[in-house]
Amino acid sequence: MDYLVLGNSAAACATVDGIRTQDKEGTITMVSPEPYDAYGTPLISYILKGSVDADNVFIRKPEWYENNGVVKVFGEGKGAAKIDPKGQTVTLEDGTELSYDKLCVATGSVPFTPPIEGMPEDAPNRFTFLTMDAALSVKEHIDQIAADKAAKGEPTRAVVIGGGLIGAKAAEGLCYHCDEVTVLELGPRILQAVLDDDASAILTNLLREHGITPMSGVTASKIRVADDGQTIIGCELTNGDYLDCDLLVTAVGVRPNSSLLVEAGAEEGRGIICDEYMQTSLPNIYAAGDLTSVHNVLTGADAPLALWPNANEQGRVAGMAMAGYTDLTYDGSFAVNAVGFFDEMDILTCGVINPPEDDDSYEVRIETDGEVYTKFVTKEDALQGYILMNRPQGAGIYTNVVRQGIPLSKMTDEIFTRPIEELDMPKEYRAAHMRKGYVERSAS
Repeated sequence: MDYLVLGNSAAACATVDGIRTQDKEGTITMVSPEPYDAYGTPLISYILKGSVDADNVFIRKPEWYENNGVVKVFGEGKGAAKIDPKGQTVTLEDGTELSYDKLCVATGSVPFTPPIEGMPEDAPNRFTFLTMDAALSVKEHIDQIAADKAAKGEPTRAVVIGGGLIGAKAAEGLCYHCDEVTVLELGPRILQAVLDDDASAILTNLLREHGITPMSGVTASKIRVADDGQTIIGCELTNGDYLDCDLLVTAVGVRPNSSLLVEAGAEEGRGIICDEYMQTSLPNIYAAGDLTSVHNVLTGADAPLALWPNANEQGRVAGMAMAGYTDLTYDGSFAVNAVGFFDEMDILTCGVINPPEDDDSYEVRIETDGEVYTKFVTKEDALQGYILMNRPQGAGIYTNVVRQGIPLSKMTDEIFTRPIEELDMPKEYRAAHMRKGYVERSAS
């Protein structure tokens, strides 16, 4: 077999791992427009923060590629430009044509920013925040800007448009370089997809303590530029306010990087539609990671799930199926998030955290003790989701209770007031939980 993998992050690497569990001899070629070996995208904010060197964010070492017989086609001009499903070839940006027997597209997400009046196309001080190069560029530019402003005795001001996980982590990194950082979030709260109002308020207080000003319900309506017509100097806001701006990060959201597959004829919903083996509607073509449509097993919704664990699971299933193994399937998942801020706050969330207000079948249990906040959402004798803020103990076991649908009636109510333990689970579920943990540790 000749395997071709487009991408070089979590889903792509897991695809290679999956292939190699079944096929030790087939050729594997990986294609990426970035020059780097695989790195942890969630870690790029720590490069900006300065707590992690760029050399320490890699999740795969050079020997991993060598040991797995991977041919790397990385760097400028090496991004995929066209897929020919009939000829079973992929054409790269530089014109190179690669053939395949089996193809997996794991190209992730691309930044999305809605049109903003006055936004220049090539502003030298505007950045997105999804790649290592983006983090390195932001750090380089903000340090230069800060030095120039300090020499004039002026403060350095940065604005982040978007208060989701990407925007909040970008703001955390920026606050180590700027005098003022403002986060604009059109939604009702910071981290609106991950937290509820109470938990978001606790996080907002922490951000303010570190010089970050979150503004919810407001965004930029117009960008002002300098006399050169390109350099951003400020933002007019939807509430009528105005902010000076020396550097702008747009982190409103992401979209599936699915255009290659769509243009090739693959079926698409809110993401690329795949079967239980992660095969697309095109023959011999698979997909994994952020660009796919995922069935949420808790809510029934179908949409992309841009999360690291999901990308790993999908990639492994795709790789094994490409190599002919069909006993492992992917049937959907649910959101699981873990994020920390300033080494002072850790946040773990899972599943349904903001149930529909008009659905009285859900029950919510909340405990607050200062900056320790817990929320458990249950429905019909099953745990549907949780928020654990500054109380991380037992998070993995709670997640497994959600995943397995373990009846809460078989456990004590104490699991909601103290961290759950293995022995809290019904005996018939403990062995399965331990086996799953062993498999996950072995795979990692």
